[in-house]
Amino acid sequence: MRNRHILWGASLSLLLFTTPITEAADPLSNVKVSFKTLACDGARGLASVNADRIYKIQSMKCGNQDPVKEVFQVLVRAPAGEGMRYEAFTTSETEAEKIIAQVDAYQADKRKALTDTPRLIIDRNR
Repeated sequence: MRNRHILWGASLSLLLFTTPITEAADPLSNVKVSFKTLACDGARGLASVNADRIYKIQSMKCGNQDPVKEVFQVLVRAPAGEGMRYEAFTTSETEAEKIIAQVDAYQADKRKALTDTPRLIIDRNR
């Protein structure tokens, strides 16, 4: 019986140490924001990213020869543990506004969940 506990403990330790740290260290949600992409050359597509990973949305001018004159760049942070890396998507102004509205609604829902939850939050900064 004692050997069985030692073996189980060793197996558990091996499992814990071989599990990627990035999964445990990345508490971000899995709420997705989907949007239509648009490139300066007119190419169109679809993207879906985690709402919590959207870092910035900014306008970007296209070249004079491009059929599209301006796109909006959506910068998305890489998962935890991958350093300061961003994935960039481009979209139209209309889609950028929709993305902002979706993220705002998601953030409001998160705030509401925090304020409506009967949890005890300890503020250690005082």
